Amino acid sequence: MPEGKVSEARDIDAELRKGQFGVPMLSSEKAGWNNILVEYWQMPAHELPPQLLSDYIINLHFKRPTKAEIMWDGRLLSKNFTHGEITILPPGMSCKGISLEDSDFLVLRLQPTLITQVAGELGYADRVEIAPNLGVLSPQIQNIGLALKAELEAGCLSGRLYGESLATALASHLLQQHSTSRQNVQSYTGGLPKYKLCQTLEYINENIEHELALAELASVAEISPYHFARLFKQSTGLTPHQYVINCRIERAKKLLTEKKLSIAEIGDAIGFQSPSHFIALFRKHTAMTPKGYRDRL
Repeated sequence: MPEGKVSEARDIDAELRKGQFGVPMLSSEKAGWNNILVEYWQMPAHELPPQLLSDYIINLHFKRPTKAEIMWDGRLLSKNFTHGEITILPPGMSCKGISLEDSDFLVLRLQPTLITQVAGELGYADRVEIAPNLGVLSPQIQNIGLALKAELEAGCLSGRLYGESLATALASHLLQQHSTSRQNVQSYTGGLPKYKLCQTLEYINENIEHELALAELASVAEISPYHFARLFKQSTGLTPHQYVINCRIERAKKLLTEKKLSIAEIGDAIGFQSPSHFIALFRKHTAMTPKGYRDRL
């Protein structure tokens, strides 16, 4: 497995991923997102055998209350999960459980290296511990989870940069809300230095046809990914993924105006995975298809 991809071994969803309960309704497995795997499940009553976690697992529960029995910290607990409740499971934790009713949930799986990286950027101690939590409410984590689910439902139109940015934001909220470690507060304001912003914007425009990653752009600016995302937005008013998409749409408009390339060739030239992907995102941002835009010229 390539470095940065979420491990599939020894975690609470191992039996799910083997196909015992079918396949998830939605999955980011083919989206190419580093450090995070997102899966949306709708399942009948089921049993999860004992598992030793290797990743950070955040389960976001949906819909009606679901009754479950869980072995938690050596105790057998009965729990009714309600809409919006979140379960947080850190690596190294051993657990098992039984869902006594149909369940509807989103699984967010973060690789430990991302937590460690963001913790360093936020000024936490070398050893970071995230407290396990059963049925907590967190509007920030819920909003990130819903945004990731919506992105999967849309076919991952916003690209790799979007998923990785949300993964970094999720790691940040997890650390700030649920870490037992002490943070040494660091303040980064004022945006990127002008020369670093210019370097980054130039790089984006010169590589617009490629699938850009958050760590890649942060490397150009010579700053950590977490702080890069924050400072870039302070400088431009847009998140990195919003800026890249805007650049692609504007480049597409220019190429459509020139009328030298087909719509499929234009989509390929500006980094879209397929013509349908290009058409869907262009329509989302302009309220018309590429053909409709070209016909109006």
